Amino acid sequence: MIAAGALTVQVGLLALALTLPGFQVRQVTVVGTHLLTTGAVVAAAEVPEQSIFTINGAAIQGRVQALPWVASAVVTTQLPATVEISVVERSPMLRIRRGGSDTLVASDGATLPGIDATPAARSGIPVLIDDRAGSPQPINPVLVELLSSVSQRFPAVFGCSVAAYLWGSDDVVSLWTSSGWRAILGHLDTQDALQALPAQIETLAAIKRSLNFARPDFGYIDVESPAAPAVGGTPGLPAEVSAALLPVAPAVHPAPAASSVTPPTAPPTPRPTPTPTVTPSATPTSGITLITPPPSTPKPSP
Repeated sequence: MIAAGALTVQVGLLALALTLPGFQVRQVTVVGTHLLTTGAVVAAAEVPEQSIFTINGAAIQGRVQALPWVASAVVTTQLPATVEISVVERSPMLRIRRGGSDTLVASDGATLPGIDATPAARSGIPVLIDDRAGSPQPINPVLVELLSSVSQRFPAVFGCSVAAYLWGSDDVVSLWTSSGWRAILGHLDTQDALQALPAQIETLAAIKRSLNFARPDFGYIDVESPAAPAVGGTPGLPAEVSAALLPVAPAVHPAPAASSVTPPTAPPTPRPTPTPTVTPSATPTSGITLITPPPSTPKPSP
């Protein structure tokens, strides 16, 4: 009887814990995000509104790790009603600007619309302006890693940074620098062209001895043929490159244009003069309570 009583008490306490409002999940916290927004992780987690004791952490972990930019995730619960999701993100290697929108690309080819990334995550990433004709085409992951590596090492070697890469409508790729000159790399859509890219960068390093890359008096260096580079032009960043250095602003719907015709002013409607008669049985106005004082009763004569 004692054992049965204890078991009954335990079952009762368990049922109470599962149904008490204080133990129903009320908060989901996300830590470790630098690229993804908290809202994107919470939406993918789909944490159910149920007792904290019945939360399936493995299922939530699987849904979060299904996000292309999440390398790993850990789900823990905290009493009385909090679920915490800790994530480790992949690192973006390149930001692609095409048609006025940004897409972040990881080394494994995972993509993320720039509008879904935090402002801090969008900054400091090399930009590739994709002006190729036709529908958007995927970027070779090898090229993504090469362009990212060149951008990281460029300032130490050449005294200026990579402002942006431009993949033109003629399929020629150029490297624009912060000091206003560009390196014409040529076509980078074949395996042979990708293998030749390091030699092109080495050619630029060799030319550095005779040219001032930080204060240039030239506009381009053509290294499509590393054995015979050509120099010419005048420095200066094109407007397209300067615009690509700025994040895409959220769309703002313009206010309707004011009409140049002033509508006629309607004459004021005359208001009726209120009648001084007090009606005790007046109907109250909606939302307002009218209190009518009771009629005065004459006092009896002594």
